Amino acid sequence: MLEPALKEQLKGIFAGLEADFTFDISVSASHESRAELLELLSDVAECSDHITCMVNEGSGLKFTIGKNGKPTGITFRAIPNGHEFTSLLLAILNLDGKGKNFPDEAVCNRVKALKGPIHLVTYVSLTCTNCPDVVQALNAMTTLNPSITHEMVDGALYQDEVDALKIQGVPSVFADGKLLHVGRGEFGELLAKLEAQYGIDETKAETEVKEYDV
Repeated sequence: MLEPALKEQLKGIFAGLEADFTFDISVSASHESRAELLELLSDVAECSDHITCMVNEGSGLKFTIGKNGKPTGITFRAIPNGHEFTSLLLAILNLDGKGKNFPDEAVCNRVKALKGPIHLVTYVSLTCTNCPDVVQALNAMTTLNPSITHEMVDGALYQDEVDALKIQGVPSVFADGKLLHVGRGEFGELLAKLEAQYGIDETKAETEVKEYDV
């Protein structure tokens, strides 16, 4: 699926990986997109000795990213190609501490102080140009705060959910089943909405600020 030139580029991007990552794939044997998902993730995994694939029988189509044998809270119920391919790459790099899309330390500390647990689900279209920014921001928050989990869902693959939730536009972000945000969104805007809905751990926030001040 991936062009040879892109594979070579990925080998360079992943050359500095330190942790070991696993694509824990759960997909139905009869799913029409099974082969496409497995081919994409296999191609990515071939670009680094630190990335492996584990395939299990499932009822739908999804995969989670594991780090050093532990779950990271990041899930894709989609085949992250097109605009979302970068979201997959950044998720790995951020988890390894190599990412470039984190905000400044003060904002990161606000994320760490969010009260959990928080389960986020973002419905996207793979042709949407605004969706990756939201997906990448929420994945970054998941990396920063272990009480946050985030699923990116391709609405085209889960049309029944889109219909049931009456989703009219993408990206649509749901926080524990409650619609949180629709459309383009910046990191700070999404964080402010999460703070309003879940609150912050004042003790943790004070600790983080003190550490930041030092």
